[in-house]
Amino acid sequence: MRELYLYAIGNLLVCGAIAFIALCRLNAMRDGVLLRVRLEYAVYVGGATASAFQPLWGEWPQRGSIAIAVALLVGLLCSGRAWAGDVPPDVATDHAPLSDLPEVSK
Repeated sequence: MRELYLYAIGNLLVCGAIAFIALCRLNAMRDGVLLRVRLEYAVYVGGATASAFQPLWGEWPQRGSIAIAVALLVGLLCSGRAWAGDVPPDVATDHAPLSDLPEVSK
């Protein structure tokens, strides 16, 4: 049983980090951020919260669920540079009009 508790604590910590990063990125989103990007991070928060508290309804995390949570956390950490300065990356926002591109305007 002790092993299950250790897995649950590890899963809680990893999922807590996922939820924290996703909430920070949701907070950084301003007007113009695509709905699908907002939805992506909202689902990360919901999924991480559900996974973190799964022992409350009798499902104990094991290696597989912790591995997928760690993979998601590593992905979020690797994309941290794109979110530096609390600004969403250009790919997360709507496309700019063609007239704003320097190579198109005369």
